[in-house]
Amino acid sequence: MKVSIRKVSKNDWRFILKLRNQESSRLSFHDTSTIDWNTHVSYMTKITSNATDHHWIVMSDNKDVGYIKIVNNVFGSNLLDGYRRKGIGSAAYKLVFEEAKKLGFKKLTAEVKIERPIPLTFEEKTGWKKIKLIYKNKKPYSYKIEKTLDIL
Repeated sequence: MKVSIRKVSKNDWRFILKLRNQESSRLSFHDTSTIDWNTHVSYMTKITSNATDHHWIVMSDNKDVGYIKIVNNVFGSNLLDGYRRKGIGSAAYKLVFEEAKKLGFKKLTAEVKIERPIPLTFEEKTGWKKIKLIYKNKKPYSYKIEKTLDIL
């Protein structure tokens, strides 16, 4: 299995919407609703036009299988169902972290919902550290995590 990443183009937007709307992906978002095409285009246009935001398609054996983004220094990722727990995410993270360092990032942050222990375990295995417990409606909701990028 060969894992690679490439920069997102406008031709990828439908794939990213499909990925974003799969149920397993939606459960990890704060907004768990299905997103329509126009809302998605508006969001993608915004992050594509911001020079400090970056995003990549994750490929396994030249097939598009995931998406990773850094928006406002916040990291986010998703893989298609059926491609998790195969080493693809770990390999893609390593590639994106190298790209992020080249782009000048020193630290990244993300959030992982408490109710999703498998993603949290994965993030910790790839070097993320819990830095804060976030509450919603006075109940523990998610962990803010941070990844310090090693110097090139």
